[in-house]
Amino acid sequence: MRTLLLLVPLLASVAVSAQPSVTVSGFAAVPQGSFADALGTAGGGLAVGAFYNVPRSPVAVGLEGTVALYGYERREVPLSLTIPDVRVGVTTSNNLAQGLAVLRLQVPGGAVRPYVDGVAGLTYLFTETSVGDDDHYGSGYGEPLSSVNYDDLAFTTGAGLGVQVRLGSFDTDEGRPGSVSLDARVRYLSGTEATFLGRGDIDRFRDGTIRVYPRRSRTDFLAPHLGVTFTF
Repeated sequence: MRTLLLLVPLLASVAVSAQPSVTVSGFAAVPQGSFADALGTAGGGLAVGAFYNVPRSPVAVGLEGTVALYGYERREVPLSLTIPDVRVGVTTSNNLAQGLAVLRLQVPGGAVRPYVDGVAGLTYLFTETSVGDDDHYGSGYGEPLSSVNYDDLAFTTGAGLGVQVRLGSFDTDEGRPGSVSLDARVRYLSGTEATFLGRGDIDRFRDGTIRVYPRRSRTDFLAPHLGVTFTF
């Protein structure tokens, strides 16, 4: 909060042109608190965000979508009880996906542009099992067969600090100058309680049934990002 208060006078003194930007980044999802106790493992994924600078203001608003994998199992099983000599690959993945609204205060102009983010949105946690996602094992299926075994939603808020470092520039189709920047940031995301599955939380029986053993906790995690921003 002190950092934000120190940045406000500087940000308010400079006008910013209204230029949209797109950021693509990889990130790690490091569970915190009870989420770390329940899950016991970190994940990783991809984030894509679109931002728009409010004209003559240091404020930017944006939307960001993320998807991350925090658990994965793969096994080979018979195609059926009557065709045991044909085996297929089956994968079970534990995932989270987010849709976030972002409010950003950013130092305008210059080659190095630090910023502060506030975010709010939804986190969707789901476990999915797929068959036929590999050419060797699933050639008889064509498109993969899949089913969501378990899912839940959590409400998420958070804040973060980041910096963009300009790497180069280009001309857009409209003749405006554009730029490419390295984008590094870290966010702390605080999520409400949700119920989810981790690695090994599904028992499978010979009669074709399954039993799941859900875990429940808050969904807080730390998310360091590293990516590239294109400003148009």
